[in-house]
Amino acid sequence: MVNPWDRAPHLVMWELTRACALHCRHCRARAIRRREPGELDLGEIERVLEDMQTFAPRPTLILTGGDPLEREDLSGIIRAAVGRGFAVAMAPSVTPRLTAEVVAAWAGLGVRAVSLSLDGPNPQVHDRYRGVPGTFAATLAIARAVRASGLHLQINTAVAPLTAPTLPEVGELVPALGARSWEVFFVIPTGRAGRSEMLDAAAQEAWLRWLAEYRRQVAFRVTAVGAPQFRRVTDGRRALDGPGRPAMREAQGMLFINWAGEVHPSGYLPLSVGNVRDTSVVRLYRESPLFVGLRDPARLEGRCGACAFRAVCGGSRARAYAVSRNPWAEDPNCPERPETARTA
Repeated sequence: MVNPWDRAPHLVMWELTRACALHCRHCRARAIRRREPGELDLGEIERVLEDMQTFAPRPTLILTGGDPLEREDLSGIIRAAVGRGFAVAMAPSVTPRLTAEVVAAWAGLGVRAVSLSLDGPNPQVHDRYRGVPGTFAATLAIARAVRASGLHLQINTAVAPLTAPTLPEVGELVPALGARSWEVFFVIPTGRAGRSEMLDAAAQEAWLRWLAEYRRQVAFRVTAVGAPQFRRVTDGRRALDGPGRPAMREAQGMLFINWAGEVHPSGYLPLSVGNVRDTSVVRLYRESPLFVGLRDPARLEGRCGACAFRAVCGGSRARAYAVSRNPWAEDPNCPERPETARTA
């Protein structure tokens, strides 16, 4: 089967800075209060954007951090990306810097979507997880501002032992806020997140099945992040019929550029294949041995390598690496056994 992600990713996530005023307990970036001195400047960012124009089709660009609003030149970065034909989405932190006026200005610059994190249905859960009181109420207010500005609203929810029991209640809030997309992220133990922030395989499977049933009842996009097993859960054997698209995961439909220009398969798989300051990001995505290998299901080991769903799922390479330090190892958060996967 030809891999549709071999030549170009669907998403490019760009960490513009590590700086952020929040202190989230699962923070991938290990965010810090002040900006690093070695961040890519606007001129360097523009050169990378020009390089990425050779991707076809052109990927969606997600500007994130840390908190991208910590950069004074953020508007210039947005203009540079939109002016080169990229669909731009913002993934800010909800801090006092993020106001309704900022959201309206983004809409005027051509931003298409804003994603906001909502990890619980109340301040007791969400604010505890985000580390700053008042974040829950501010998030609801900004969600309304996003909708009022005509931008697409995406809600992101981290699933960890603290937040998982409230997932159904968050699921009631998502449509009430007018979201067009809900991305449910199963926490991977990297960055500030330890293994205690990760569900076990049985719990993850149970919540994936709940999410699959929820998705059948709503009209907006619902997906799982950090759990490509969602394709198996939702489609079963149908996932194996016909060409289809492999699940989008690390190096497969996505790439990540960090604040200093290092290129990773995702923000949760901290293995650099090179730096955009001296190497084409297009070349790194298409040709680096790690990226090429992660798109090859024959490289998978253990249960993932023997599973009938290896080409359409493949397990989370980031979680496999976080637990074993081997990006090809089996995903520990899948309860499937190859013999049952073949007959599912």
